[in-house]
Amino acid sequence: MPAMDHIGYAVRSADGKREMMETLLGFRFLERRVYERPASTATLDFYEGPGAVFELVENSNPEAPINKFIAARGEGLHHICLRVDDLRAVMAEWEAKGVRFTIKPPLYGSRGGVLTFTDASTTGGLAIEFVQYLKAGEPVPDWAAK
Repeated sequence: MPAMDHIGYAVRSADGKREMMETLLGFRFLERRVYERPASTATLDFYEGPGAVFELVENSNPEAPINKFIAARGEGLHHICLRVDDLRAVMAEWEAKGVRFTIKPPLYGSRGGVLTFTDASTTGGLAIEFVQYLKAGEPVPDWAAK
């Protein structure tokens, strides 16, 4: 069974939410990850609270899926992330049940893991991220995009 990893929150500005996360909610800032890609820069801020990790997701590209989500629904809950041991096996199992994935092949990224997202239209309207973390020193698998 997958384990809960974090809750993703779509934001226009991660910096603009820091006071809310720390002062209002009392969450502790863990780290910021910035990913430079050819078409955009993604900024991911991670906060820890009692029993939960929140990931604030900001992207510089107005056409990025996260910004299309914000344009349609506003800032807020975007996805839940589940940690798995064998991402390809989970994808095959869920695809056999009719679930589609928006990132194929899986992408190396968030905090040293290989990840993908479900197409929310095939998972009851909720985007689900799956992440398989690599062990220390383990190379990025040849089946993952970088």
